[in-house]
Amino acid sequence: MAHADPDLLTLLALGEPVPDVSVEDHLRVCATCRSELAALREVATVGRETRAERDLPMPSEDLWTRIAAETGQDTSSVVPLRRRPRRWRAFLAVAAAAAVIGAAGAVAVDRITTAPAASEQVLAQGDLARLASAPDSARGSARVVRTADRTVLRVSVDGMPAPDGLYQVWLFDGAATMIPLGVLTNGQADMPLPETVDLNTYRVVDVSAQRWGQQEHGTSMLQGRLG
Repeated sequence: MAHADPDLLTLLALGEPVPDVSVEDHLRVCATCRSELAALREVATVGRETRAERDLPMPSEDLWTRIAAETGQDTSSVVPLRRRPRRWRAFLAVAAAAAVIGAAGAVAVDRITTAPAASEQVLAQGDLARLASAPDSARGSARVVRTADRTVLRVSVDGMPAPDGLYQVWLFDGAATMIPLGVLTNGQADMPLPETVDLNTYRVVDVSAQRWGQQEHGTSMLQGRLG
């Protein structure tokens, strides 16, 4: 079975529309391409965080091995980078483009621990209750945390099934308007809050199941109010 074009996976990792809609069908049946897309999303996160202003250097093979281990790849079968030009080009494109998008206000998603560090201040928090579409074991929590340089929404969920696509976090005004913040990675994420968002209005945190490439809000799984 032919795999998806790395350039199309790059667009998906950046949250951009993909001209070939068949790639979404392919991702549903190809674990290899889903894994590569997940790894590209991780690189996009790093790119947004660093907001790189120069060309990225070719990393060492040791660095590639650590990236593979972090994203769940089989490190015993890692091929040296000089033999992987197309994939590494896609990784570079994601990191560089994510840096530009990050400067324009796109959301970065970080792996996090659920407990705030001593230097952080919790401004608001709430439990996320399971909705009818979620299994009985589903639960979660959300905190608005002020760090030294930013304010983030810290979300952690547990007991959720592996999604066919992905889990997206939204802020909701409880009436009609929802603001997408970012994608959960391994059930948890830190998502920077835009300064223009009024948490007195958008107090509801919603976690939805989304199809690959779906732009509109999907199926709500967990929801709770910040207090």
